[in-house]
Amino acid sequence: MLFLGIDMGTSYFKAGLFNREGVLVGSGRVAVPRHSKGREVTLDTGLFWQSLQQCIHTAFIEAKAAPATLAAMAYSSQANTFILTDINGQALTPLILWTDERAPEDPALTGFAAKAQWMETTGIGIPFGAGFCISKVKWFQQQQSDLWQQTAALLTLPDYLTFCLTGARLVDTSTASLLGLMEVEKQIWWPDALEVSGIRNEQLSQLCAMGTDCGRLKAGNPLGLPAGVQLFAGGLDHHMAAMGVGIGAKAKLSESTGTVIAAVLYSHNKKRLKDVCMAPALEPGAYFKMSFDRNGAGALEWYRETYAMEYTMEALLEMAAAVPAGCDGLVALPCAHRYAGKRGFLHQQGRFHHGHYVRAIMESTAMSLKQLISRVDTEQESHAVFSTGGGAKSALWGSIKEAVIGRSFYRNKNNEAACRGAAMIAAMGAGLFATVFEAQQSWLPGE
Repeated sequence: MLFLGIDMGTSYFKAGLFNREGVLVGSGRVAVPRHSKGREVTLDTGLFWQSLQQCIHTAFIEAKAAPATLAAMAYSSQANTFILTDINGQALTPLILWTDERAPEDPALTGFAAKAQWMETTGIGIPFGAGFCISKVKWFQQQQSDLWQQTAALLTLPDYLTFCLTGARLVDTSTASLLGLMEVEKQIWWPDALEVSGIRNEQLSQLCAMGTDCGRLKAGNPLGLPAGVQLFAGGLDHHMAAMGVGIGAKAKLSESTGTVIAAVLYSHNKKRLKDVCMAPALEPGAYFKMSFDRNGAGALEWYRETYAMEYTMEALLEMAAAVPAGCDGLVALPCAHRYAGKRGFLHQQGRFHHGHYVRAIMESTAMSLKQLISRVDTEQESHAVFSTGGGAKSALWGSIKEAVIGRSFYRNKNNEAACRGAAMIAAMGAGLFATVFEAQQSWLPGE
């Protein structure tokens, strides 16, 4: 009996197969084959399914198991990525990724999102902008009105996955919390937001809690998995990664260092906070509080690809470990890769080598993470931080974060935390555990 967790992240799609004891027995990973053209960032639906199929196929091969051993599955997903479909469920667009920047000037929408009621009702504390689905929807309404008139459904990435696999129109409140359309406490669609965004209630899927039974996979489903496998609603990738390392049962605070860095606090305090987004969590009255920043691992990958391709990342980290804290004065600005050349670095000297630049990027990310943690954990609810994401694999990065932030950091000892969080939900749904907390206690005994 195996449980599948799918992680539909921004940079990579991943699949993890876990056995009854919570051991990762097989995994697969594929870079998201997105297409960029000017402000448009899209993903062809055929490539979407092909990429997920490849991840899952690789996971089964590594596990030396047949798909027939799959008992249940759940997902982890990026938010604000969506697709428009017609009355027959046929796609009218490719998947429009959240990084797409088609955002028209709309004073009514931006003015609405600027009101205090926006944060109070949605729990969203970040500024409104192009990353929001409703911003791009407004673009379609204005620039492709004929297509919008044909639109019967607006499906975000997780409910598109669910609809195609089982036929159910359900979207989890975890990913839906970032749309700006949901009342975070009542967990219903907000009529005022629908009106100003021009979206009809019937165009949206039914909201559901994480762990909801979304039905059984149809025969001939686009993943090629056996019919009858149970699918359960997962949630936002950062929330799933936090669950995958024990947030809720074993910790209150986690961080994720990937393309985006994020701090997630599990809390029963429903106070709204600036620059923090709230979402329903695993039990009534509990919330995920999350703050995020783009100053993540992207700069590190950029530096290697641009200036040090002859070295592996492991070799670069070894060089960085030999550089003292403070990098002899070298400072990396947040998102150093967004500047021309090395202009994102201050106080450069000719004697500086790759290790200096790599460590400077890691220290910059740690400083950004410190700000995120101070935003979400205003009440000092946790003195320890569980690390997830690709950055958690680096002991050096963990020690840098610990020194900069002044809290104990615990590296994730298990790979694919988001897939693990999703698989925990699948195992709970299949009856192996009564709650996700029980799954965490069983699958993460030494963490």
